[in-house]
Amino acid sequence: MIGFDLGLKQRTSLAMTPVLREAIGFMVMSNTELSARLADLALAGAIIKVTSGPEAHDWFSLLRQIKPPTSGRQCQPPEVHSGPGGFDAERLAQADAGLIVHVQAQLALLVRNPEDLRIAHSFLFALEPSGWLCASLAEIAADAKCSVPRAEMVLRQLQTAEPTGLFARSLAECLALQAEEQGLLTPAFAAMLRNLPLLAAGETDALADACGCDVDMVLDMARALRRLNPKPGAAFSDGSAVARPCDLILRQDSEGWILELNAQTAPALHLELSKDAPLQALQEARSLIQAVERRHATVLTIATEIIVRQDGFLRGSAPLAALTINDLASATGLHRSTVSRVTAALTMSLPKRTVGLRGLLCASAPAARRQEEPLSVQAVLERMRKLVAMEDGSNPLTDEALAKLLLPDGVALARRTVTKYRKLAGIPSRPARRDA
Repeated sequence: MIGFDLGLKQRTSLAMTPVLREAIGFMVMSNTELSARLADLALAGAIIKVTSGPEAHDWFSLLRQIKPPTSGRQCQPPEVHSGPGGFDAERLAQADAGLIVHVQAQLALLVRNPEDLRIAHSFLFALEPSGWLCASLAEIAADAKCSVPRAEMVLRQLQTAEPTGLFARSLAECLALQAEEQGLLTPAFAAMLRNLPLLAAGETDALADACGCDVDMVLDMARALRRLNPKPGAAFSDGSAVARPCDLILRQDSEGWILELNAQTAPALHLELSKDAPLQALQEARSLIQAVERRHATVLTIATEIIVRQDGFLRGSAPLAALTINDLASATGLHRSTVSRVTAALTMSLPKRTVGLRGLLCASAPAARRQEEPLSVQAVLERMRKLVAMEDGSNPLTDEALAKLLLPDGVALARRTVTKYRKLAGIPSRPARRDA
C-alpha cells in the first residue's frame, strides 16, 4: 500500500535584484568610475546625493593601521635610509609652503635654545603635508648631527606647535597629542589608541577587554576619537596640487603602515529625505548606500592582507612573496571572484610610485618539498641572477646546473623551466655569457 505525506520545507535563496547586481558591479570599478556611476544613479533616482572629499566621510572608516608581521619570511627589518644629509631624498614628501611658514613663525617660541634651532630645521625638512614626520628619530638625529635623546627633547618641544598633532611619528601619536590637549587621554583612551586595528575592524568586545572597560564606554571614546583630526597639516595646503587618481594611499609610520582609501576620489552617498519619496525608492537608496560602504570595507580588507603578505617587498628588503587570488580569498573569507574584481580594478600609491593591486600578486614556483611559504617566481628570478653573478665567467653555469643549485632553496625546476625563467630574468644564454 502506498502512503502519501505532506510536509513543509524552508529554503533560502539569493535573488539577483537590480541593487545586488549594482553592488557586484561596484567591485570592478575604480573610485573615479564608481563616482561617475553613482552620479548617474543619483540623477535617475533624485533621492541620494553623491559627495567626495575628506569632509564627506567619517575619516576612520577609510583608514586602516597595519602592523608588520611578527613572523615568517616577509617580516624584515626596516630599511635603513642614508641619502645625502641623512635622508633618502626620493622618499621625502616635503610639506606645503603654507605649513612650513606657519611652523617657522612659531619656532622661536617653541625652541628656546638657539643651538637647538638647527635640529628643529631637520625636523621641519622631514615634515609631510599631513603634518606627520616621514623620517625616524634616528635618521633626523643623524641629519642634525646630534644624539637621539637630544633630538627627542627638541621633538617634544615641536609637538606643542599649533595645530596640535604636528610632528607626530604615527597615527596613534598624532591622536594622542590631541586627546591629551582636550583632556581625553585617560588610561582607557590610551589603550584604545594602542589597539586602533581592533577599532577599525569593529571588534568592540575585544577592544573593551584591551581597554579594561565596558562596550558602551568604548563606543563613547570612539565617537570622541572620530572628532580628532588625523591630518592636522592638511589645512595649510594651497589646493594647487592635482589630486592623485589613485584609489588607495599607503605610507609608513613608526608602528607599521597606514592604509587609506583616497578620500578625494572615494564617493560617499547621503539620503535626501522627502515626504513624497516612495517607500520602495527609499529602501533601494538605503541598500545602495550600504553596498557602497561594504565595497569600501571590502577594498580595505583585501588591500590590508596584501600589505601584510608583501611587507618585505614594500620595504624594499625582499622580492615579492608568493601570493595568489585564492590565497587572498582564503585569508579574508571573501569569494575569489570578489578578490579578482578588486585587485584588477584598483591602484595604490606607494611612497615612490603607484601600482595596481594585481601587480603585488605573484605565483609560487614549483616546490621540491612541502613548504609553508613557497618561494615566488620573482624570488626565484632574483636567486638566479645572484647565482649567475657569482659564476666563473670562463665556465658559465648551464641551465641544468642552475636547476641543481636551486634545489637547496626548495625549488624543483625542469631544465626547460629554468630556460624560461632565465629569459624572464634577462639572463643571456650560457654561450653568450661565456663570450662576454
